[in-house]
Amino acid sequence: MQPGEVLDGRYELVEQIGEGAFGAVWKARDARIRRLVAVKVMLPGATGSSKDAARFAREVATAGALNHPSIVTVHDFGQHRTAERPLFFLVMELLDGAPLSHHLADGPPPLLRALDWATQIAGALATAHRAGVVHRDVKPANVMVQSAGTVKVVDFGIARTGTADDGVTSTNVIVGTPAYMAPERFENRALDARSDLYAFGCLLHELLTGRTPFSGTLYELIRRHGEVPPTAPSALRPGLPAELDALVLGLLAKDPDHRPADADGVAERLRRIAEPLGAALHRPTLLDSHTAEPDPYVLARRQEADALLDRARTEVARLREQFEAEAAFLRRQAEQDVTDIRTRTESAAQQIIADARARGEQLERESAARAAASLQQLGETEQRDDLLSRQADKLRGDAEQLRRSMDNARRQASDFLADAVAKAGLGPAQEPRQQSIAPPAQQRRRLPSMQELLAGRSRAAERNGPGPEGGHRGRD
Repeated sequence: MQPGEVLDGRYELVEQIGEGAFGAVWKARDARIRRLVAVKVMLPGATGSSKDAARFAREVATAGALNHPSIVTVHDFGQHRTAERPLFFLVMELLDGAPLSHHLADGPPPLLRALDWATQIAGALATAHRAGVVHRDVKPANVMVQSAGTVKVVDFGIARTGTADDGVTSTNVIVGTPAYMAPERFENRALDARSDLYAFGCLLHELLTGRTPFSGTLYELIRRHGEVPPTAPSALRPGLPAELDALVLGLLAKDPDHRPADADGVAERLRRIAEPLGAALHRPTLLDSHTAEPDPYVLARRQEADALLDRARTEVARLREQFEAEAAFLRRQAEQDVTDIRTRTESAAQQIIADARARGEQLERESAARAAASLQQLGETEQRDDLLSRQADKLRGDAEQLRRSMDNARRQASDFLADAVAKAGLGPAQEPRQQSIAPPAQQRRRLPSMQELLAGRSRAAERNGPGPEGGHRGRD
């Protein structure tokens, strides 16, 4: 959607002023009555199913039938043809304020202002409940605070009439905002106006203290809404009246039977609490919806919405049957696929185990054979080392014995040569030596050379003189 686009030839879009999960809200100009209005258009990104259209139409039928100054007024409902598909829209009064959640972002308001706003919201809920409508999403974001100080309850898109399930919202889906939902809402128990009163108690607690009674994740909220007692507002904001604590704790009772009977009684209790504070709280001036005469134009539009809702129910039933049949087929196919995969997986696993076991046995045999060969080689190596050691010892003994033999032969040769020299007259006779075992270095002696032997022989001849043939030896 773009600014300047005209819906149904009547509503010219000016600017977008808000957007939610289901629809975008535009400021628009009504060309027929020449006034500014708010147009809520089903988002193009939504599914566009007949179920969504029925939910959208129900918001028109529900809010259009409620006549209260604190409930947004619905003027029109229709659809806009586009190239892709039709877009449903509803036309409401244009509000000039901001959501209550925006005001709470700055902290809790003054007590009298909080009581005034709470009283107006309770009056709007009382009107809806008398018409058999349960809002199911009471929270600050769905309350508009206008510049004049009045409030408007908006967004009846998930509201439900009575306790019947019209098939538009599945009971298996949590519809609403968990921080403001009554415990029975999480358990899909019977739904009535007391669930809205619990949500209003959460909103009133936040108005007074700036925080909701419970916070956390979805699962923590489910447990705390169902089991944890709420904290009295005066414990977080000292000075609040005890009657206000009692009202809030009563609204937040876990058992619906222990909550106030209706929203009218809650509004009246809020007024009584405010009276000692010197405030005259807002009171509705228009007739309630159960006594006001419905507008014929609204009735016609509601009949169109009811017809659209009937067609949506039929389409939903057909789609549900088709979905269940397709889901059953896909479930059977998935179960067969799972069985086949399991069979193939088990067969492959058994083959892998068998191969691994055979490979393990083979590796064990090879390891045993290598270990035996290594042991044998080690034994042979030790035997060779032992044999070589013994041979080395024997060689050392033989070498020692050969050395001693060489030393003895050297001594004998020396003695023999000395005796020969003495007998030849070349030197004095050598006294015999005793055999002794001396170190090899002491036992060895150097043999005289040939020059030394001849020199010794010449000196001996000179001392002895000429022989018989040479005449007489000279005298000294």
